[in-house]
This record gives sequence, structure tokens and C-alpha cells, in this order.
Amino acid sequence: MNRIMTAVLIFALVPSAYAQKKTAPARKPAAHKTAPAADQAKAVLEKLEAWDASLKTLKAAFTQEVDFTEAGLKQSIEGNLSYVRPNLLRIEHVKPVRQLVVTDKDVIWIYKPGDRQAVRTKWDVWRRTQDRNFSGILDFGDYSALTRRNSAKVEGGKDGTPYTVTFTPRSGSHYTLTLTLSATDYFPVAAQLSVDGTVIKTTLSDVQKNTEVDRGIFDFVPPKGTEILEFKN
Repeated sequence: MNRIMTAVLIFALVPSAYAQKKTAPARKPAAHKTAPAADQAKAVLEKLEAWDASLKTLKAAFTQEVDFTEAGLKQSIEGNLSYVRPNLLRIEHVKPVRQLVVTDKDVIWIYKPGDRQAVRTKWDVWRRTQDRNFSGILDFGDYSALTRRNSAKVEGGKDGTPYTVTFTPRSGSHYTLTLTLSATDYFPVAAQLSVDGTVIKTTLSDVQKNTEVDRGIFDFVPPKGTEILEFKN
């Protein structure tokens, strides 16, 4: 459950990591010529940083395909998310099974109405229970860890086509995260995360940025009769 729920958080990513190559001195290219790959990567990732800095709220629907390749299993998920900077996040699965995740990055609730159960734990405690491969890719608006740990390869963007940015860790964990970015505003409209034999493809739709969001939706109160499971370690 945790890995599937974690996957939808990858749209928080607006990384600022990039690998800049050193090249021998050369004449400045004419304005109409394509910039070197390293310059393109730097420019695109700077646009991502600017987009992140301007994001105050976000509402969107999402669809997700989770492929457990080693086990030969697949799962499709549909839902929606709401975010208010800096720490309010609500993720709701509507198909195939209802599940609600609400956090203020202090406490996190994971509620499954079909089981009449709610898990309550501290955000930091929950983060420590996750696979280390997900470290640093769960937070909206905080990408310093990605900057330190990841290299980025930027492709696309020609003739109005989307950009793709592929992140790989410089050391330690082994995963590949590819974001598909709008060619107009660099917003991540799709993502693919590959880690430990699992491939998670997620697409956002009905995106609303910097619109009014009711903060009351982030106040979770377990319905009467719900079994509450507390995890402290």
C-alpha cells in the first residue's frame, strides 16, 4: 500500500539537479542554432525551479499504472490530489479502492474506508519506513536533496514537443525517474518511476494551479467506528 500511495507524490518533483559538461572554448553559435545539450539542460531545469517558486496551490486528477514486473502483476489507480504550499497535501484514490491520504508534513493519516481503518503516524516516521529509493522525491517545493544526489538528462522540446527530464542518482539508491514537461510552462504532466522491479506511470489532468483551495479538506477526522492504528517507530 505504501509504495503505491508514495508513487502519486512524484509530481511534487521539480528538481534542480543537472550535470554540466566542460567543453573546449568555441565560437559563440549563431542565435538560430541549437544550444549544446548541457546548456539546454541548464535552461530547462532553471525554468523548473522558477515554476516551483511560483507554485502556491495545486489541484489535479491523476491516473496511474503500477507494473510489478518481477511478480507479473499490474494495477490501475485513479484519483485526485490537492496541495497548498508549503506542507498541506491530500491524495484520494477513487478506483479501484478508496483510500485517503492527508498530511501537513507533521502528522500523516492513511484512511481506508473499506477496511474501516486509519493509520496515524508522524510524517518523519512514515518517511523512514519507506524504501530508501524514494528518499528525496516526496516533497513539494523542496528539491535540495535531489540536487545533491541526482544527475539529469534533458531531451525533447523541439517544435513544441514536450521535454523529458530523466533523473538518476549520483550514488547510493538505484532508480530512474523520467518527467514529461509541458513545452510551454514546464509543468510535469506525466512521470515514470522505475525502481526495484516496479514501474509506475502517472499522468495528471484537469490541472489547476494557484487557485483557491479550501484548507478544511486537510483536516482529517476519522469517522465514528474507525479503528485507528498508531505507529510511533
